[in-house]
Amino acid sequence: MILSFGEILYDIFPAYERLGGAPFNFVFHLHSFGFDSRLVSRVGDDERGRAVEAFFLRNHITSDLLQRDPRHPSGTVRVRVDPAGVPDFTIVEDVAYDHIEAGDRLLRVLDEGPALIYFGTLAQRHPHSRSTLHAILDRVGSALLLYDMNLRKNTFSREVIERSLAACHVVKLNDEELKICRGLLGGEENDDLFVKEMMERYRLEWVCLTRGAKGSALYHGDESFRTGSARVPVMVDTVGAGDAYTAILAMGILRGWAPELILDRAAEFAGAVCGLPGAVPDNGAFYRPYLTWKEADKR
Repeated sequence: MILSFGEILYDIFPAYERLGGAPFNFVFHLHSFGFDSRLVSRVGDDERGRAVEAFFLRNHITSDLLQRDPRHPSGTVRVRVDPAGVPDFTIVEDVAYDHIEAGDRLLRVLDEGPALIYFGTLAQRHPHSRSTLHAILDRVGSALLLYDMNLRKNTFSREVIERSLAACHVVKLNDEELKICRGLLGGEENDDLFVKEMMERYRLEWVCLTRGAKGSALYHGDESFRTGSARVPVMVDTVGAGDAYTAILAMGILRGWAPELILDRAAEFAGAVCGLPGAVPDNGAFYRPYLTWKEADKR
């Protein structure tokens, strides 16, 4: 079982709106690959919240940890995409996913022993959801903890980043987030040296650094591995590309793939998602070329 904690929301584009939020996108991809993947989140008792519940039912996604909030609206983000396909986000505050509860049902699921727990930064902006995440992290057992940094302006602090790094085994971040971390935490100016410094300071097992068109790097133990960026057949927008990358990163670590294979497949899958309007596809046909990836690495 894989748990993903945090926001589910609607990305509102100028001409349409799509369901999104990094923890949801992560769950959706892994569910589509056949994993038992569950989202720990909260929606409003409103039209969008009911649409989320209907979406989960229609797509056979387990929704037992999706809570309904009678006082706060479902999350929304206004998205503007520049001519290069790069999005800019305006995130509405004090919404349902800011008030995720640590109820008995969640605690029972944690006691079942998930293999991996995913979390990010945005859902930690409010003390209510942040305290729930801390309750989860205090009860994880042997689960692999994956922190996908996903920093959004005015939604993070040094304290949240440091506590998240100290809690996790795997962290994924991009080159801009690496600069922010260096500014907040201090450390080496050279990227490789700073990553290794972070790994030692926070006892990280894996660090994945993405660099957009410059490719990505994966650090594990004393080794580092690199790959170029994948070809993007058709560029629509980059919304959700990072979440797609993280889903394959998680799958690769759980399945024991070689680091080079993780990088290549994650880049390929993220590139394919750039050809979609929004973060996730409308139907399962999108996944067919990739379904054999769920198998363990035979090398």
